[in-house]
Amino acid sequence: MNLFFRLILALSVAPLLVAQGKYQNDVMALNPLGFWPLNGNPGDVSGHGNDGTLQNGAIFTNVLTSPVQPQALVLNSAKKQFVQMPTAGSSIFNLGGLHPLTAMAWFKTTRQESDFLPILGKVDPASLTGWVIGLDNNGGGGNGPTGGQFALIFVVSGAPTLLVEAPQVKNDGGWHLVAATYDGSGSANGVNLYIDGLPVTNAVVGADSVASGSILNSAPFTIGATTDGSFQFEGDISGAAVFGSALTPAQILQLAEDAGTTRALLAQFAFGGGWYSSIYFTNTSLSAVSFPVSFTADNGTPLNVSSIGGSSKTITLAAGASTVIEAPNVGQLQQGYVSVTLPVGVTGYGVFRQSIPGKPDQEAVVPLSPTNTSNIPMVYDDTKYITGVAIANPTGSPATVTITVTDNTGTVIATSSGVLPPFTKIEGLLRSLPAPFTSLSQIAGTQGTVRFTTTTGAVVVLGLRANGTALTSIPVLSQAEVFRFIGSL
Repeated sequence: MNLFFRLILALSVAPLLVAQGKYQNDVMALNPLGFWPLNGNPGDVSGHGNDGTLQNGAIFTNVLTSPVQPQALVLNSAKKQFVQMPTAGSSIFNLGGLHPLTAMAWFKTTRQESDFLPILGKVDPASLTGWVIGLDNNGGGGNGPTGGQFALIFVVSGAPTLLVEAPQVKNDGGWHLVAATYDGSGSANGVNLYIDGLPVTNAVVGADSVASGSILNSAPFTIGATTDGSFQFEGDISGAAVFGSALTPAQILQLAEDAGTTRALLAQFAFGGGWYSSIYFTNTSLSAVSFPVSFTADNGTPLNVSSIGGSSKTITLAAGASTVIEAPNVGQLQQGYVSVTLPVGVTGYGVFRQSIPGKPDQEAVVPLSPTNTSNIPMVYDDTKYITGVAIANPTGSPATVTITVTDNTGTVIATSSGVLPPFTKIEGLLRSLPAPFTSLSQIAGTQGTVRFTTTTGAVVVLGLRANGTALTSIPVLSQAEVFRFIGSL
């Protein structure tokens, strides 16, 4: 093998190996009851010894594998394939209706069958009693678009006593991390669902009567099917884990970000009311990739984009391929931001276009930003220009943000602090930002540096500069990126 191909191989494999180690280490640090990486074998690495047994010829593959393992479990429903844990050892997963629980796994579907697709759980198929996470098909969509919603279910004698379901369809052939947490309260209010690290804000409750019966049973714990194959997953599963506690939003998000991907944000996405926005992606890697793109409104709720028929979309790109999502200037102004989980080798940027009657359209191009930034300097010039910013909190925790402005002599001329709630965003002119940020009017007529810092959480900042109708973007790098860039080749 010549040096060039050895280098390509190293660059391709290294990010996945880093992701594999970090994901596995972070899961283990949370003390799982069971953890099955499913990287070429069904072993339980949690220390509890519940190694699985492959049933009916289930296999592993390294083709288009998960973001966190070099190999993934492949299940064919026609052959009733699944993984079964020891019956005796499975008692550790016999969690009652008043016991906290977190169940999670990476998955991708081959197709959605005509009924429920179990990802993992402990259900007795004879009595139809137990708990499970999986994909529901109550919409009857088969291969979509209405089938394949992630759900947590408690069932007693065939009747659901707890059913909480995400409305988003994830039967799309892309890899997704799903997690369900339950606080043991005996109520559906204690359930939180997560997809790709982000909480589902509009989950649907289908049953809420935990006290009506016990979900305890003597069946073994399984991945991918019930023990008799009456309910069967179709596709690939990786990195499955169960915890005897309800993980926090921050812990779930960290596990999602451990993947061989990078979560990135376009901190402003506006359409209607004179604005058009688009976001471009290109796959520079040597293999096909799939990744989710989500649109969130300023208040943290899903932002519907008509061109994709909803608030999220899974993009699939062949090697060297590219695509664009556009939001035309139609209707009233709607604003939010875009979050995307980028596989290794995928990059992108956003475009804003402002249309004013009687004047030429003006455009600005903005690169995507990382989401783990807490110290962001930005050069501004409000002497004869106007600076606009968007500040987004992409995390599940409130972000305490301090804005410090220094003029071109380094003198502090303005400061402001406030708290951005989880998953929300504000935008406006830097000199007159809306609450909670005030007292920045001294910026007018000056040139200098504005610094955004957080003591809790993280923020993403996007800068724009206007001169009359002319519009351009302001490069924004975190402090860490600035230090890495200076003096580098």
